[in-house]
Amino acid sequence: MQQKEMVVGLPELTEIRDVCEGCVSGKQHREKFDKEGAWRASCPLELVHTDLCGPMQNESIGGNRYFITFIDDFSRMCWVYFLIKKSDTFNVFKKFKAFVELQSGYSLRRLRSDRGGEYTSHEFLDYCASMGMERQLTIAYSP
Repeated sequence: MQQKEMVVGLPELTEIRDVCEGCVSGKQHREKFDKEGAWRASCPLELVHTDLCGPMQNESIGGNRYFITFIDDFSRMCWVYFLIKKSDTFNVFKKFKAFVELQSGYSLRRLRSDRGGEYTSHEFLDYCASMGMERQLTIAYSP
């Protein structure tokens, strides 16, 4: 249109062949994760994933600003607990552990979490060791 002067005031456009680094990395192909290499739990409570989220900008009607999730790797069963303070994590975990072990008849063997401070306290690590529970730590902020 510009070459044939079909549009009044259209500036001459030039094609740029160079590609910026951001465009290249944004269009890169990422390989899928190998499903055969991924380890999955073979019975309930063999591996439980957990994470704490918060503080939320607005607190709930009950005054809660945090929530903690526990997800069983075998059954994909999910439990969510609401917390007022981040420091309540250890007590909530002990209640969760007692509840699920009593209800299911299985014992919690491995707990996988990020390296958030709520799961790396000496008190928490000592409790897990005394219960014979293996701790698995992932990289923080990873899915």
